[in-house]
Amino acid sequence: MQRIDRLRGHGRRRLLSALALAGGLAAFGLVWAWVAAPLRVMPPPVAIGISSDALARRAEAAFTDADAATGRAVHGAARAEFVVFRGATSSVCVTGLDGRGVFYCPESGVAAVDLGYLDALAARLRDNAELGVALVAARLAAEHRQREAGVLDSAALDMIGARKARRAEIAKGLALQADCLTGAWARSAEESLGAVPNGFWGALVQSARNVAAAFADAGHPIAPELDPFAAGTREDRAQAFARGYDAASASACPAPVTLDMP
Repeated sequence: MQRIDRLRGHGRRRLLSALALAGGLAAFGLVWAWVAAPLRVMPPPVAIGISSDALARRAEAAFTDADAATGRAVHGAARAEFVVFRGATSSVCVTGLDGRGVFYCPESGVAAVDLGYLDALAARLRDNAELGVALVAARLAAEHRQREAGVLDSAALDMIGARKARRAEIAKGLALQADCLTGAWARSAEESLGAVPNGFWGALVQSARNVAAAFADAGHPIAPELDPFAAGTREDRAQAFARGYDAASASACPAPVTLDMP
């Protein structure tokens, strides 16, 4: 597991600047409101007795297992890289886009996990925190499987020149297939993972969206293109996961785009 530690100093500079311009108690109140906002995200609002490092290890173990399944299923598949960071990072995606939360970069084959995000998500999931973190990590591995199977390349080609509605349809189809693949993995890993409660995936999707909203409210929005839980409705996402979980096979998760080759 690789760690990326990036300490940003612009927040401190802004605070000092605001204090310098402020001249009294009212100004101090404004500064305090600005400073307090990020604290709603990190540390988590509820103590759950699981450290960030423990959550990271749980995520990495699940990701490694799901990635190994890709290696067995897709001939010649390259292994993905798993990194953890805290706050934001622009060093794992080729585009250089600041990444927050949990996301997969198809350009580099890197899955990235923000420890602050895991803390916030675990606080919402409470007793099911470890299960949820494992499934989130496996969901990132599902995107790597799509990449290695050529699904992402086919989708990218289909999007060239496509209208906005068609691009959104493809993005949703990719999200649902990845959810289905995650469900299939979860069933195959049931002995070590435990059974996934009925409806849990839909609840997990909603919890992830609530965490993303909290990040945005605190001034740290997660880019939609790097948010694996942004597309589609909660119901569609839950049905896709259940399809793979019930079938216990990736064959239940067809690619959303198939290009006709001459």
